[in-house]
Amino acid sequence: MHRPPIDRIHLTLRGTWRSLGRSRRTIVVFTPFVLLTILAVGCFTFSDHGPRQVVEKPDRQPPKIIMDRLVRVRMLGPTRKKTLKLGVSSEYELRAGPGGRVIEANAAPLDSCVLAPAPDGGIMLGEIDYPESDLFITPRRDASIILNGTSTYRGLLRIVRRGDKLALTNHIDIESYLKGVLRGELPKHFHRESFKAQCVAARTYVLYQMRSSTSDRTFDVYDNEGSQMYIGVTGEGDKALAAVEETAGEVCVWPNGDVDTLFCTYYSSACGGQSQHVNNVKPRDPDVPPLAGHVVCNDCYLATYYEWDPVRVAKAELTKRIVKRYPTVASIGEIRGLRPKEIEPGGRIVRIQLDGNNGTNETLIGEDFRLCVGGHNLKSTNFTIEDDGDAFVFRNGKGFGHGIGLCQNGMEVKARRNLDYRAILKTYYPDSEIRKLY
Repeated sequence: MHRPPIDRIHLTLRGTWRSLGRSRRTIVVFTPFVLLTILAVGCFTFSDHGPRQVVEKPDRQPPKIIMDRLVRVRMLGPTRKKTLKLGVSSEYELRAGPGGRVIEANAAPLDSCVLAPAPDGGIMLGEIDYPESDLFITPRRDASIILNGTSTYRGLLRIVRRGDKLALTNHIDIESYLKGVLRGELPKHFHRESFKAQCVAARTYVLYQMRSSTSDRTFDVYDNEGSQMYIGVTGEGDKALAAVEETAGEVCVWPNGDVDTLFCTYYSSACGGQSQHVNNVKPRDPDVPPLAGHVVCNDCYLATYYEWDPVRVAKAELTKRIVKRYPTVASIGEIRGLRPKEIEPGGRIVRIQLDGNNGTNETLIGEDFRLCVGGHNLKSTNFTIEDDGDAFVFRNGKGFGHGIGLCQNGMEVKARRNLDYRAILKTYYPDSEIRKLY
């Protein structure tokens, strides 16, 4: 099959001034052979808690924000009647929302102060109550935003009040964002090739999160496991910075005939020996070859949770957790029985039946069931179920995460065996290729 050479493929991200009110972002393609299509997902991750290196110099000037690569990161989740601490270590501009009127053109650096919903509406910043419900802070120097006195972030900060909650969103260039993601995703001792493979996967993931955002959504990704672990400047060690620089603009694509399609680069901590099909977890996602599963991984056996200890959950507690997320399940009463309805070849439960004490039942996707119980309690859907009277015991657990796509612990062993990041990505995303997007 004829394919155009890579040096003739020119892709340009045509972003939008989302912070100025335009909400849709498009990828403009300057060759008829290339089209990137993007959907949205979440990825399960892991991290360690070792010391982190801060590399930012106090006098370093901020890079120019490239708006067509601007990522909007929802920070800390919505806060309800809860005070936060905000600091800005350089002078900054304060606006009434993105593109709004300038409240202060050159505000003095802000020591750690209270950030909270104002008693009479608006937003309280230190001792000042601003009547606005939408504030936008643009520091004059990069890496100047400090949250809760410990975490420093690049880029800009938007603060929006909704009822008695505040929503904080970090607007940041994608390459700067990735610098703060890699150490949130990987332990510092991981191999440099692992960092590069993770960087390409994370870049691909966030780009199609950006593309999939609806017009009424004010952010693209969360700063936690709901998307990718983003820890800001404190995570910018040498390996992370080198990985971002050495893979700049590179993404994973699926060569769909003459069309290069950007697919969802799911990843998890440890697949437990074999990846699974994307539609086992996300039935509405496209069925694409890189995410077809059944990739045998013999290299994640060193993972902490390659195998995990039995987990006991009381039936009443399990019912409570599931009903909280899926209220209609309350109609079956207390859950008294669990029966796997479909198990994929690697041993993961794809669908599970919940038998209630009133004789009726409901069926959940296995991964949804796991997350209801607790993703750090049931580390994966690869387990057996034992009925122990008033409780269920989940035994023979294997793997950590959803098991789609890249296996982070397997990736690390492969890197130690001298596979480079391209070969690693090719292994876990079969039929994929790497393209330099910008």
